[in-house]
Amino acid sequence: MTVETLTRAEFARDFGYADRDGNPSERAIAHLLRDAMGRWGLSPRRALLKHARDQLRAGDLPFDRVPVVLERLVALGECAEVVIGNEMFIAPTEPRWIAMGGGRAVLLGPLTVPAGLSRVTRLPPDDLAVRVTISSEEMAATLDAAGWREVSLEEWLHPCDYLRHVGRREGGTVRGDQWDLKRFWEHLVSALVEEGLQFGPDAEFRAVVGTAGTFFGRHTATSIEGRWGEQPPNGVWCAYRRGHGDDRWLPTLVSVDGDERRALDLFDGDEWRWALLARSKAVGTAEVTRRADGKERVTWPLPAQLQAAMNIIGVPAGPWCWQIAEDASDLWSLLR
Repeated sequence: MTVETLTRAEFARDFGYADRDGNPSERAIAHLLRDAMGRWGLSPRRALLKHARDQLRAGDLPFDRVPVVLERLVALGECAEVVIGNEMFIAPTEPRWIAMGGGRAVLLGPLTVPAGLSRVTRLPPDDLAVRVTISSEEMAATLDAAGWREVSLEEWLHPCDYLRHVGRREGGTVRGDQWDLKRFWEHLVSALVEEGLQFGPDAEFRAVVGTAGTFFGRHTATSIEGRWGEQPPNGVWCAYRRGHGDDRWLPTLVSVDGDERRALDLFDGDEWRWALLARSKAVGTAEVTRRADGKERVTWPLPAQLQAAMNIIGVPAGPWCWQIAEDASDLWSLLR
């Protein structure tokens, strides 16, 4: 029996854990997590994370991206978070496939790709989706026979994830057919009126006040940039206020009425991003997307669910940009 000795770098390269620059590949991390879920089924979240971290550690690679990749797989709908007792578990979801246009589809779920179907290769290392070529009815039938169910992007999308934030504020589940983004914004504004706290004169905040479609910028920038402003006019605005410490900014709604300013802290950045989109629906100044030359670009930060939707129908091609087929679904027309 011959025992082969590998360096840690060789181990990482041979198993595809590192990209061409020697950094941990997010696609490889996703494969590690999928492989464990496929073998274990319902699993403690900590066990999945430990498995992927141990593999990367063996290749002397950093493993700080492992939880982020798992969150992205949850957002794609490949698995779901389930609390059992006081512990978080990860459960594989029903095997499904979604057409992404251009004769391709994305597979979501724990099953392996059926024989006879070709996986799409040469994808960027930050693209986690399992993509296959579906160019005939026979190929679609092969997926169906193997246990994969076809769903539309609309079925995958609804109920939209902002309802999770509504449910938390309402103290229970809510019916998706009774809500839309405009009502979500009105709900937040009502909470601001009833629960918002008055800002002191020394409070520092930055609000999104610039024109939709222009350079967005960062609220954490050293100086004001993009659509951010420190002196918004009267109205209700999506903002970040400075917390304790120079690097801590809290997602907030801000109401300005003359010299009076009130604030309602939001649960997290995801609720804030849904609020920004909901405000655009409510006030009639739509956020801007651009689709041309085989690419789709957005001009504002997307909530996790919409980011995942774009990662299904398009291949990441840079910040807030995806390569997309001409016949790909129009995500924005599906939002209510």
